[in-house]
Amino acid sequence: MHASQALNVVNGVETSDVSKSESQTFTDKVQLYSSSNSAESSVDEDQKEIRRRRKIGLANRGKVPWNKGKKHSKETCERIRHRTKEAMMDPKVKSCKNHDHTKANIRTALRRMWGERLKLKKSREKFLSPWAERIAEAARKGASGQQELQWDSYDKIKESWKWAAVHAKAKEAAKAEKMARLAEKRKELEQKVKAREVKRKNRKSKEEREELLIAQGLKLKEKLTKIHKRKASANGQIACEDQRAWEKLDLEFIKGEHTQREVSLADQIRATKTKK
Repeated sequence: MHASQALNVVNGVETSDVSKSESQTFTDKVQLYSSSNSAESSVDEDQKEIRRRRKIGLANRGKVPWNKGKKHSKETCERIRHRTKEAMMDPKVKSCKNHDHTKANIRTALRRMWGERLKLKKSREKFLSPWAERIAEAARKGASGQQELQWDSYDKIKESWKWAAVHAKAKEAAKAEKMARLAEKRKELEQKVKAREVKRKNRKSKEEREELLIAQGLKLKEKLTKIHKRKASANGQIACEDQRAWEKLDLEFIKGEHTQREVSLADQIRATKTKK
C-alpha cells in the first residue's frame, strides 16, 4: 500500500513537471512569435515611412520652397532653434537617430553617393587627360611661324622675368642713388656759391669801409693840411716879424759893439747911465 502511494506521488510529481515544462515552452513560443511580429511590424513601419518620404520628395520635386529668398526675423530664428532642440530631445527622435537600421541606411546612401562621384571623376579624368595632353603638345609645338618650346620653357621664362624684375629694381635703385648723390653735390655747390657770395659781400663791405675810411682820412688830411697851412702862414708871419726884430736887435748889438770898440769905457758908462 505504501509502495502504491509512493508510485502515485512520483507519477504526480512527474505529471506536474511535464505540465510545467509544456507551459514554459508555450510561453517561450508566444514570446518569440510576439517579438518576430514586433520586428516585422517595425520593419514594415520603416518601409512605409521611407515610401511616404519618397512620395513627398517626388511630389515636391521642381517646386520652389515657400521660404526661399525670405529671411526670418530674429524672434522666428530663435523660436525655430528652440523647437528644434526640443524635438531633438524627444526620445523617439533620439532612438530613430541612434537606431542601427538608420545608421546602416545613412552609411549605404553615403557610400553610393561617393561611389558615383568617384566614378564620375575617374571617367572625366579618363576622357580629359588625353585631350589635355594633346592640347599641351600642340601648344608646345606652336603654330606655323611660332617657336617650339620645351616643357620647362615656362619655368625658364618665369626665371627670366624674375631676373629682369630684379635687374630693373637694381637699376632703379642705382639711378635713385645717383640722383641722390647729384642732389647732394648740387646742394654742396649751392652752399659753396652762397659762402662765396657772402665772402665777396663781406670783402666788398670791407673794401667799401676801407675806401670810406681812406676818403675820410684824405678829407681829414686835407682839412688838417689846410689848418696847418693856415697855422704855418700865421707862424711864418710871426716868425718873419720876430726875425726882423731879432735882426734889428742883432744889428743894433753889432753896431753897439762896434761903437763900444770905438768909444771908450768911460763914455760907455756914461751912456748907460743916461739910458737909465
